[in-house]
Amino acid sequence: MKNNLITNKTLIFRILIIILLFSIISLFLSTIYIKRAALTTLAEDDAKKTSELIFETMYVRMQEGWAKKDLVKILNRMEHIRHNLEVNSYRSKDVEKIMGVIKEDKKKVNSDLLIKKAMEGEKQFVVEDNGSIRYLYPIKVSKECITCHYNSKVGDVNGVLDIKYPPNEIKISLDMMIYYFLIFFIFFIFLYFYIFYKIINKKIIEPVVNFTEEIKKVSKDTSFTKRAHIKTKTAEIYSLQNRFNKLLDTITYYYNQLLTNLYTDSLTKIPNLAKLQEDIKLYNNHSLIVVSLDSFKTINSFYGVKVGDFIMNEVARLLVKSSKKTGSVYRLHSDEFAILSNDSVSINFCEDLIKTISKKVFKYNDIDINIQATIGLAKDSKSRSLEKAILAVRTAKKEKRNIEVFNNELTLKDEYKNHIKLTSILKEALEKDQLTPFYQALENTKTKKIDKYEALARIIKDDEIITPDKFLEISKSSKQYPKITEAMIKKSFEYFKDKKDLSFSINLSMDDIKNEKTTSYLFEMIKKYNINERLTIELLESEELNHFEIINEFIKKLKKYNVQIAIDDFGSGYSNFAYIIKLDIDYLKIDSSLIENIHIDKQALKIVKSIISFAKELEIKLVAEKVHNKEIYNILTNLKVDYLQGYYIGKPQEII
Repeated sequence: MKNNLITNKTLIFRILIIILLFSIISLFLSTIYIKRAALTTLAEDDAKKTSELIFETMYVRMQEGWAKKDLVKILNRMEHIRHNLEVNSYRSKDVEKIMGVIKEDKKKVNSDLLIKKAMEGEKQFVVEDNGSIRYLYPIKVSKECITCHYNSKVGDVNGVLDIKYPPNEIKISLDMMIYYFLIFFIFFIFLYFYIFYKIINKKIIEPVVNFTEEIKKVSKDTSFTKRAHIKTKTAEIYSLQNRFNKLLDTITYYYNQLLTNLYTDSLTKIPNLAKLQEDIKLYNNHSLIVVSLDSFKTINSFYGVKVGDFIMNEVARLLVKSSKKTGSVYRLHSDEFAILSNDSVSINFCEDLIKTISKKVFKYNDIDINIQATIGLAKDSKSRSLEKAILAVRTAKKEKRNIEVFNNELTLKDEYKNHIKLTSILKEALEKDQLTPFYQALENTKTKKIDKYEALARIIKDDEIITPDKFLEISKSSKQYPKITEAMIKKSFEYFKDKKDLSFSINLSMDDIKNEKTTSYLFEMIKKYNINERLTIELLESEELNHFEIINEFIKKLKKYNVQIAIDDFGSGYSNFAYIIKLDIDYLKIDSSLIENIHIDKQALKIVKSIISFAKELEIKLVAEKVHNKEIYNILTNLKVDYLQGYYIGKPQEII
């Protein structure tokens, strides 16, 4: 195909060749035409003028009375006017009656048809086979002729003048030649322009226009399925079309990749939240299940990201397999999945799914890992099913149930009303200084004494105690969170300033550490109350660890005042043993999700033992939270955890 293509340079060269050939052919044809015109119209005109000249010469001599013989001499002399010119004259019958008959001429007249026709008054112009010109000029009677030719009348033919000469002796008018030249020149200019236009239009303009039209058609098709298809032998346009189509192929590929990435979870390769939100729109009435993995952050933190990713992929495959006949599986975020069905989903299916997940043993190398899950179900929903299912799963976790079904249309509205209500309550509590610290005891396992307390924020409203899980996130969105931290610092410092035998701790988040105003206030209070050595700052371990330099600098500054540091909720979120080694900390508080089921969860017990071993190696003291029964108390005491905290030790109290 490429060998048949014409590049623009080749096209121009061919056009020039074609024009050159046309020019040569045109010149040849015009020469032939002019020659033919010279042998016809121009030659006839020339012959007529020559005949008239000869006749006028003869006529003058005839008026002087010259006889035939004398005229023959004149005609012979006239033949020298042009090379090879031959002149003859013949008498009509009327002239023969007066002047007499010349036998040779008579014989010639009778035998030559052209002479006969000329005698009848018709001019005769003939191009002979050898190209010579013959012109027979009828000599007609005028008024002057009647004097001698009394037997004739005006208009009669008295004779014929017969002249012959070769074509090279034709005398052509310069004006006529210029005229013919201009005609041919203008004609061929237009002809060449037309040819050039047709070729350029055919080879370049039409393909470009067609290509442009193809592009317009393709641009209207947002699916990128159409391609440009134009017939052309011009290499550049053909190449441009191919490159355009390849560009569309590339755009289509990356567009499909973008859609795939947009709607597919990069880890599990199943549809993601964005895809779920699109698919929900396809169903008027549907059911949605949200599956939340319990304590997955602990597994991810303790065993590492690779193990966490492995578990997540295995769970995704398990859900897809279990839900094949029920609906489509989606990954919402780190530890939550969704199952969308256009049919009604039964509670039995949810219960079976919970059992399937809990019975599954995930093996990674030599590690056996079990996980639990909580399910929220929005059944036969027509709108806002995702919000309903998420609210249901959150409720299930709060109420310590495996499954929660959303069944109240007003619940969401109540949730929003509750959000607004809590925002108002929090604002009022801060304005009226009603935020109250409650203190929860920590038992020293060696001395069996309470010598340490954790300060916890509470709001008391109409005899109702509102805990931070209700208002802490609201305070962040309403930008009241820094005020809560400052109030807790001030009130807890004031409360413990005279309790010389007790230590206490307050919680700070990464938001607090990054807030220069909050940290400045903290150090100001430390200097003012001089309770440095009895103070422990608990850093929430659930925060992101991409601010190592900020955290480390903050800890160094606290250490200058002999303030102790604890990492709270260790084992949840992003726990990283290598990270802990780099920080100068005094306590690790083991996450409550590992402690609350340690008496029945072998996996949790194994993780806690590893954390204890790690902490002892680094000479970091350990605190176990959520000790809620004697069995857990005994296990942790035997494991030699330094401090125990939980309802079994004591509930948070306003006064100790």
